[in-house]
Amino acid sequence: MYTEEQLLSEIKELLENDELYALYEDTYRKYRYYFDTTNYIVLNVYRFNDHGAIHVLLTTRRALEVLKLLKKFGIETTAEKLGKPFEWSKFIVSFGALFHDIGNMIHRDKHYQFSVLLAEPIIDELTKRFEKKDWLLLKALTLNAIYTHDEAVPCTTIEGSCVTIADGCDMEEGRSRLAYKKDKVDIHAVSALAIDRVEIKEGDEDTPILVEVWMKHLAGIFQVDEILTKKVRSSLLSGKVKIRIHAGEETLEKVV
Repeated sequence: MYTEEQLLSEIKELLENDELYALYEDTYRKYRYYFDTTNYIVLNVYRFNDHGAIHVLLTTRRALEVLKLLKKFGIETTAEKLGKPFEWSKFIVSFGALFHDIGNMIHRDKHYQFSVLLAEPIIDELTKRFEKKDWLLLKALTLNAIYTHDEAVPCTTIEGSCVTIADGCDMEEGRSRLAYKKDKVDIHAVSALAIDRVEIKEGDEDTPILVEVWMKHLAGIFQVDEILTKKVRSSLLSGKVKIRIHAGEETLEKVV
């Protein structure tokens, strides 16, 4: 459904910054083995779903889509509130999304803490290359975005909120965020196979972020509630996100 080159191309277009994209692509390729190893362990040890290269690229693309919508509707990012340029927000969102799940290679439980542990020396190097003066602040904000991507940890920055919402959108068939056993039929299994497509679109002044979800049947609502809704509510963008669900002839909407 998604390819590496397609997603990288879309990320480049969203970043609108050749220098930053070059740094992102170079880092992605340099640490690709981190994402492959994480995915191998997740699939073969935890028997969970994809958490590898496609997931982190897709999360990056969607997080940048959210960020772009916030900019369009005049919502200040945390970096901007601190007097920093919007390019900082792009950096934080991009690398926060890229490394958010690598802690899974250590343990699924509290993997967000291990992600910070493993990513810290990498982010340290990257921030020093991107920002000469206030690199430590940029590093702290990027690690924050990694740490808060899980709904168990309340977001404290707009950039981190972009990452957590983007992560929650990865719930299409075959990419479900819910674990299930193939030989067991229950609401988790049925819901995980129900969602065809998820897209982030432009909303309105009250709810600038519109998440449209197409599903085969309404069982997919269980996945939306258990994954995406919880992540939106743990973010700073709760109340600014509308979820529109299409299931056959039915269309449902809710503001989260």
